[in-house]
Amino acid sequence: MKIKKILFITFATITLWSCSDDDSNVFADDFDNGAVLEIVATGNNSVSSDTLEGGLNTTLEYRDAENGVLLDKLNVYITFIDNTENAGDSSNAIVRQEVLLRAVDATEFSIGQDDFPRYNLIVTTQDFLNITNNSLDGIAPGDDYIVRFEIVLTDGRVFSVNNTGSNGGLTSDFNIITTVG
Repeated sequence: MKIKKILFITFATITLWSCSDDDSNVFADDFDNGAVLEIVATGNNSVSSDTLEGGLNTTLEYRDAENGVLLDKLNVYITFIDNTENAGDSSNAIVRQEVLLRAVDATEFSIGQDDFPRYNLIVTTQDFLNITNNSLDGIAPGDDYIVRFEIVLTDGRVFSVNNTGSNGGLTSDFNIITTVG
């Protein structure tokens, strides 16, 4: 019993000591190295294989060192993943190839409740089908649509899944997976 108490106290002390730097999870001066995108709300994220109802409805919040001034545009890409090749006929669809759905200009963002720029992204089921040259007959439950975001800054820098990690304690949400049900 004493060994358990000693181990517990040791573990708790190490844990508290390692988290004692309060400045590690706030925006530091070096935050101007990049930008982050956070999903703050999702109203819908479902596509049905038998109806055009549904889609993706999500609110994105953009952050940079200048409270949004550095944003030029947000590129939205779609990739269709046919996980059920034996179901449906997606032979004419663009599969596993990323396609630009739209470029959202910085002026289309509005200031959110935290004083950061926000954008409400709506991608209908028809949008998913059209951009991947698909139809309801070509999708089946278990297939996926991957929505990927790419931030383009006014100085030409680009940030997405492959070059942005945790910034000031925030992890960027550059992908959303919408599964066909």
